[in-house]
Amino acid sequence: MVKLGSVLIVILSGVFALAIVLLPEQFLLLLAVYLVAVSLVVFTLYRWLKLVNEKLAAIHELLKATGTGQSEYSLVQNDEGLFSKIHNELYRYRRQSEVQAVNLKQDRQQLTYAITNIAHQLRTPIATSGNMIDLLTPENLAESKKGLQQQNERLAGLVEQMVLLAKVDTHTLSNIKEPVNLNQLLTESLNFLLPAITTADLSFDYAVPQDIVVAVNRKLMQEALINIFKNNFEHAPKHSLIKVKAVQTPLSVILTIENAGEAIAETDLPHLFDRFYRGSQSAPNNMGIGLAIAKGIITATGGNVSVQNIAAGVSYRVDLFR
Repeated sequence: MVKLGSVLIVILSGVFALAIVLLPEQFLLLLAVYLVAVSLVVFTLYRWLKLVNEKLAAIHELLKATGTGQSEYSLVQNDEGLFSKIHNELYRYRRQSEVQAVNLKQDRQQLTYAITNIAHQLRTPIATSGNMIDLLTPENLAESKKGLQQQNERLAGLVEQMVLLAKVDTHTLSNIKEPVNLNQLLTESLNFLLPAITTADLSFDYAVPQDIVVAVNRKLMQEALINIFKNNFEHAPKHSLIKVKAVQTPLSVILTIENAGEAIAETDLPHLFDRFYRGSQSAPNNMGIGLAIAKGIITATGGNVSVQNIAAGVSYRVDLFR
């Protein structure tokens, strides 16, 4: 705009000089016209520069306010003029800042909630171990040693689960995937739970094709499957049948695990995957984090997990998209 104003003044000066040469007798009139024209150009240029300064000052104030989270940016401030792109970027920046502020607040709340629950979960085995030590005598040494070992194993397992849950919450799970045979992965997961299977005398209707391969993080997916199987078994009656089935579709691999247990309360179903949630049918030692960890791992893999009541019991479904 400044360059345009300078060019206009140069052009007006050239026209004025030419007019004087052609019409010398009209010198005063031509001078008056020239001065008026130059004044208009200068005034217009001044008004434009003033508008630019006002716009820049307003944008500067908005940026300062946005940086402190105090801005309430409105699209009304935008226009189709010279600063349209700047306003658009400023609005986008403001929206991103708002989202980040909300996410940060939620993360802090989750961290506070998690720390509180971790302390609560750790308190029980620590207190139990302390009581056993207080009651320790030469006569019950062997029994107390066994009990302390069990509490120590429970405490170690709890810490490991808490670390995994923290990685789920902070989205820092490893995303390294490899082709894994699903049948082998399921077998390894079930072998880990053989003591629980034997104690409950569970039998299996197992229908998983040998050739299904999924792209997952082997260690993490095994942890997810163990938690799902464990939760399923806890709600299965003793001496009952567990159905494990997998099918491959063009879009995904669908794994279903069904038990013949009592239907899950409808009020519990929407919250089964919430961390630290213990439903009305939960076992006394259930910490309420197993399914939350499983969901976090499967979701990070790009899959989905769900639970629903069926006519013969409860069905757990895992979708691993290809």
